[in-house]
Amino acid sequence: MFRWLKWSIIVLVLLVAAAAGGGLWLKSYVAPSEKLDLAYDPVSIEDKALQMVANLKPEIVLSEADVNNLIKSQLQGGHSASLPPDMKLDGARFELSGDRLIAHLNMTYRDFLPVGMLATYKMSWKAPNLIIEPVSLTVKDYDLGKERLDRMVVPIQLPSMISIRDMQFQSNQIVIGLKLSIRL
Repeated sequence: MFRWLKWSIIVLVLLVAAAAGGGLWLKSYVAPSEKLDLAYDPVSIEDKALQMVANLKPEIVLSEADVNNLIKSQLQGGHSASLPPDMKLDGARFELSGDRLIAHLNMTYRDFLPVGMLATYKMSWKAPNLIIEPVSLTVKDYDLGKERLDRMVVPIQLPSMISIRDMQFQSNQIVIGLKLSIRL
């Protein structure tokens, strides 16, 4: 009887140690690879449009940094895509690759487990908004499915006399073609 109890305790201790080791491995595996935040610098599309008029060049160029700041401002302004109730967005960084937007996201699961995620979106232009549709969501090499992501809409506000002709998605920038509408 004592011998059986001794082996049961040893097996239980080994199972607890294996579970703890597995938990620590999981935590280190899904941990974010870089420290990110949601800080942004304001970007004024109106100022860029007025500068375009002054330079007589009918386009606005949004760099990768501009797009990063615009999206972060939307996230801070309460227009963020809905997250599951047990997930919190801690930081983000956005990259442009043609019509693809790659989002590096630092999340926290249940205020305990930091998780680094990579979300890929496809961008398109539907006046007067930049539409960002989810394509994929991964943690390391594990696909979580795009269903967990929501579509994002980034409004582009311009003065009333300027309208958008077209939008081109280039490797690391977005070029917005403009037209001037003067009404007398």
